[in-house]
Amino acid sequence: MKKKIIVLIIIFVFIVLLILGILYFNYSLEVTSIKVINFNNETNELTIEIAKKNNIFNKDFSCILFNNDNKITGKSKDNTCILTFTIGNVYNLILEDKYKKSIHYNLLDYLDNTLEFKFTYDTIYMVVDEVKKLEYSFKSIDGNIDDFYINSNIITVENDIITAKNVGSAVITYGNSNLNVIVTNLITNPIISSKEILPCNKYTEEEGILIDNILEYKINEAGYKTRAGVVAAARFLTLQFPYKIPYFYENGRVNNTGVNFADGEGRYYHKGLYLTNSKKNNIIASVSGPCIWGCPLYNWEDDQEYGYIWGKKKPNGLDCSGFVSWVLYNGGFDPGDLGAGDSISNDEMTDLGEFRMLTNSLINSDIIKAGDLVNFWGHIAIIIGIDDENYYVAESLQNFGGVVVNTYKKTNINKMFKYVVLMDSYYQNDGNYTKYW
Repeated sequence: MKKKIIVLIIIFVFIVLLILGILYFNYSLEVTSIKVINFNNETNELTIEIAKKNNIFNKDFSCILFNNDNKITGKSKDNTCILTFTIGNVYNLILEDKYKKSIHYNLLDYLDNTLEFKFTYDTIYMVVDEVKKLEYSFKSIDGNIDDFYINSNIITVENDIITAKNVGSAVITYGNSNLNVIVTNLITNPIISSKEILPCNKYTEEEGILIDNILEYKINEAGYKTRAGVVAAARFLTLQFPYKIPYFYENGRVNNTGVNFADGEGRYYHKGLYLTNSKKNNIIASVSGPCIWGCPLYNWEDDQEYGYIWGKKKPNGLDCSGFVSWVLYNGGFDPGDLGAGDSISNDEMTDLGEFRMLTNSLINSDIIKAGDLVNFWGHIAIIIGIDDENYYVAESLQNFGGVVVNTYKKTNINKMFKYVVLMDSYYQNDGNYTKYW
């Protein structure tokens, strides 16, 4: 009987030890949770708490994060340990007890990899076949992000490059962030081409709003209140808007400097394009209007060589300084509704920057930039592109029929223009400047 009891005791002890051994070897380092305690946005340091399953045998353990370059170790307290590390690398996680027993864990099985994500814009605008880099900012634990979700076949996204396939709208989604992509045929890819004069009442109110939104996006993309933003406004109206804005002799200016006080008659000193009748609500003074671009307006100049007869109607548009005023104003600057000028005087565009003779040495230097103005007596224009051989100048003259881009060889541009207005001191910031589009 005594032997039987001893055997039973031994069996019982064995079973208990077996159970305890199983518990120790299988559960002593079991993670129950990993959670973020703090994320320091400035230092990119992430603090996490790792909780282990409560175990009577082994409350003391180490948490180890490591990769090829770094190793961070934390000691446990009450079955938890805390680690602080710099994000942007792939880390391996190990829990190790005092007996050097260890278990490996994948950190991202417990935590969301992406800590912060934001698209640069809420809405972007494209034309068919245009490609554009997808712009966003993010912070993630391993320095990578997951795939984007796209809800339509209007666009494709591959290696962060958006390609516009069809006219329409699409949404790119990442987590809780959405980017609206509108592919439109209301504008074109930048191209120098001969254009039809803008027809009267060509656009609906909705189309006019959309075109203004696209213009604003293009300017903001380049940099509002920068040289590049001004250039973007000029490139938009001359290279991407599909119609030519007519030339129209001004019937007056908003600043009323010795001429009629008029708004939107040969000049338009407002944000956006003057395409729809709702824009007339912002017109503050009229002589013969109000009248949107492309629609007939009484002309009070006599220039019959180009079809301008005193008292007869011509399509409303922009004169030379009216165009440059519009470009500057939409790019984020408020110079006033100035005239063309050609010398240091009051209320002239030649006063805005460094007014210099357009010499051959200056022409062939790197001093002149897109966004600088060129001038001869009574005419002002803006450079919107430069390459090795040419200057590309956006301007409006009656003999050009409206707002156009002309290509001038560096060897002969000073046969057309006498002066340049260097605008560095005026713009102060170049923004996302490019010499060419």
